Amino acid sequence: MYSHAHDMNQSTSVRPSVFQTLEQVKHQVEYHCFADLRFRRIDPFYRELCLIIADVLVLDPNVIININGSKMSALLVQEVYRQLRNDHLQLVFENFKNVTNRILNKKAYLRTALYNAVFEIESHFLNEMNCD
Repeated sequence: MYSHAHDMNQSTSVRPSVFQTLEQVKHQVEYHCFADLRFRRIDPFYRELCLIIADVLVLDPNVIININGSKMSALLVQEVYRQLRNDHLQLVFENFKNVTNRILNKKAYLRTALYNAVFEIESHFLNEMNCD
């Protein structure tokens, strides 16, 4: 007998889980660099960002997701997310700390912020230098 549970087990074995992918993401973004030596811990916000990245990376590439109000294929977003590094996450963290209005859908907001960070990192640092 062929059951639906068998189908689900097969499909999950083909694609890595979010938590398996999380370890790869932590390596990609040099997660250990986020450690605050004074408190001997990493701000949980960075783990949340890594989880969001991992969550996107395990999506079926044909799935459509919203980024900044636009519908995009997961494949395209995954390609951009594979470019994320330590400084991109720091930029997202700094920008998030400066938001003064309530964010209703934080996961969608952070998905977009991570996506945009890849395209904005250079202009961000140039702007910082010009303001000093």
